[in-house]
Amino acid sequence: MKKIIKTADVAGVGSLILLSMLFLPIQANAQLEIKSPDGNSSIKLGVLGQFQAESLTTPDGSATSKDLYLRRFRILLGGNIMEKVSFFAETDSPNLGKVGNSATGAAAKGERDMYLQDAFMTYNYSNGFKVDAGMMLLPLSHNAGQSAASLLGIDYGPYSFLWSVPTTSRVGRDYGMQVRGYLADNHFEYRAGVFQGVRGVNATNPLRIMARAVYYPFQHEPGFFYAGSYLGDRKVLAIGASFDQQDEYKSYGADIFLDYPLAGKDVITAQVDYTNYDGGDFITTIPKQNVIFSEAAYYFHGSKIAPFVQLNYDNMDSELLNDKHFMQAGLAYYIKGQNLNIKLGIGQYGGDHLKDQTQVLLRFQAYMY
Repeated sequence: MKKIIKTADVAGVGSLILLSMLFLPIQANAQLEIKSPDGNSSIKLGVLGQFQAESLTTPDGSATSKDLYLRRFRILLGGNIMEKVSFFAETDSPNLGKVGNSATGAAAKGERDMYLQDAFMTYNYSNGFKVDAGMMLLPLSHNAGQSAASLLGIDYGPYSFLWSVPTTSRVGRDYGMQVRGYLADNHFEYRAGVFQGVRGVNATNPLRIMARAVYYPFQHEPGFFYAGSYLGDRKVLAIGASFDQQDEYKSYGADIFLDYPLAGKDVITAQVDYTNYDGGDFITTIPKQNVIFSEAAYYFHGSKIAPFVQLNYDNMDSELLNDKHFMQAGLAYYIKGQNLNIKLGIGQYGGDHLKDQTQVLLRFQAYMY
């Protein structure tokens, strides 16, 4: 309890800063888009800003780090080159200004470069057959395939992308191409592709193969990125399975996502993802393990408030390695849906032979695209 009370100062200062931004003349639903006279070509510009206050106890439990920083600031660019060819790209500079539990102190503050995080083109032959090529997000679970602009909680699960660095991916993105589409009146989605993965000396390693299938009894999720919640705009039950392999590395998993609007326009949202990883002798930095991600929320339409909870577990197959977990509960206020919102969460990291770390996060999000 003392650890949580100690975080009141950073949460209070963060609240004043973030709440003051609400008085800025932001038109959250506006879009910056230019179209050709025939309407077949267009270009659209957007931005995602997530401004965050964080308090986190140090790994030894002796102190508390406090940060005010940019969790994400992305410039988004997309559009159509012609009727059936579209493109999407975005930049990012994550955790800009954050020091956190680091001994480097002020020297590390703000030392982060802006880079391309997504850059791909899509040939839309039909609703049932699309081809993507470039650098893109790999949905090894529903949570890993979500857009950062529409997360249910404050962030992704801490173990949803543990494969990213060992497979030389960039924040869950890899280079390659895939086919995808919707079949059976949009009740079935498929994705299958080949990607770079770990290339090795002279790029002689076999290519990485990823596949995913989803069944939608009600409405489907129509975009390239999944959502954490549609806040009542869609009724979605998604039952999915994913597979990822390169040489001896393999990953497989299953997930279920529910976003169900009720008669009074309130919304129940829940998600559970299970993923098994085994890097084998090919990627030894991915030991055999099972990851479970789960979260749930209830959105009160009238007040635009949604309490949420998130539970994460990373269970190792070997007794020589520590199991880990992260639990968080919080409250979201959707001022203008996903375009403008504030979220507050209190969580705890822990695991075998590890000291518990209490985290308090306060995030303000402004999004336009």
